[in-house]
Amino acid sequence: MDFIEDYFDQFWGFVLVNDDFNLRSKEYWKRLGWGLIVGLISAMGAFVFLGLMNYGQSLVLPDLGNWKPFTGPWWIIIVMGIVGFIVGMIRKYTSATQLDVFNSVDKGYMDPKPVPSSVLASLITLIGGLSMGPEVPSGMIAAGFSSWFSKRLKMDDKTTKSNVISGIASAYSGLFSSPFAVILMVLESSHVQSVVYYGTILIAGLSAAIGFALFYGLGGMAYSPLLGILAPPAYHLELWQLGMGVVLGFVAVPFAMLLPILNRLFTRILTPINNKPVIRGTLGGILLGILGVVLPTTIGLGTAQMPIITQQAVEIGIVLLLVIALAKILALSGALSFGFIGGPIFPLLFVGSTLGSIIHILFPQIPLGLALGCMLVAVPAAVVPIPLAIGVIGVIVIGLPLTNVLPVLLASLVAYATTNGLILKGGSINTDKDSDN
Repeated sequence: MDFIEDYFDQFWGFVLVNDDFNLRSKEYWKRLGWGLIVGLISAMGAFVFLGLMNYGQSLVLPDLGNWKPFTGPWWIIIVMGIVGFIVGMIRKYTSATQLDVFNSVDKGYMDPKPVPSSVLASLITLIGGLSMGPEVPSGMIAAGFSSWFSKRLKMDDKTTKSNVISGIASAYSGLFSSPFAVILMVLESSHVQSVVYYGTILIAGLSAAIGFALFYGLGGMAYSPLLGILAPPAYHLELWQLGMGVVLGFVAVPFAMLLPILNRLFTRILTPINNKPVIRGTLGGILLGILGVVLPTTIGLGTAQMPIITQQAVEIGIVLLLVIALAKILALSGALSFGFIGGPIFPLLFVGSTLGSIIHILFPQIPLGLALGCMLVAVPAAVVPIPLAIGVIGVIVIGLPLTNVLPVLLASLVAYATTNGLILKGGSINTDKDSDN
């Protein structure tokens, strides 16, 4: 056992003398303190944003429990058309755009100038029922504020980066109901493979715990759009189910690839009006409103409909379930392409859960929890560069016991590796279609 003792002696010896992670250094503790302060404020910003979103949706959106075709309210066309007009005006007269939160984690900075107008456009987008998620605006609030705050106080690049990561970690910990998933997200970002990065992870982890505590101290379960919304029966893990996790990871890929394919198609179609954001936004809102009338499951984040779709999957039927899943991808791609601002994760979780229900109906021997869990995480993991974090988020959504987690993580990793290693060039999809600013 001497080699183990020598390893830890070397490890802690390195940690205690390295400037980036010196637990006896005032500079490190100062960086940690700033990270926690920024994390707390970022979590508060994300909390307020979600509160405004939820309140606005309660005033504007119809009952989202109806899945039957052609039963969406006709007035949703007017609502989405008005939302498209407003978002178009914001994009025309401000620097609002779809900012890349994951890129800001890698770089340790986000330009704060377009953040306020971008967040406003996203809030209006989500209140209006467009099929997008709140993870992008929540991340923009955190990264934008962290960057502005650090720049205002003239902090060095190292402190600025840890502040940005801490802010996003804190905001996302409450949003996704899991500090652990957020820590994995930080590990999955671009960084130097060095023990000094544990210093940043420690700061991010503590900030994530603060964000989690704030969300549940102030809002409780009401502010958790994901925690345990699906509750399939637990199943006894068998060896063949590990292989099934790999298979379902591959199955998810062609469905996930529809998003970048549709994005490219819409980009070409909309080229003539790309520099006319008001026309583009209004037209997009009207068209997506019509889609909402035909298929009301395309309205909103998708989290409200997920339990209903999975519980009534047999009644809905395989064909309609498939149509619902494909329509949700169409609605998400359309919203991105027409200039609305929001995230792809929440709608893709809905798509994955719907496809999981189809697989369970076709192959009843595959446990429902296995089918739902694997497809729910594999679809978003194929196009979003945080497969392990999404795997943990999927576990939270379904409430899986630890013994059932491994196939889900395998599905997420397989889908991500397949698309990013064999299909997509340059990594995950770029959802910004902005050319009007």
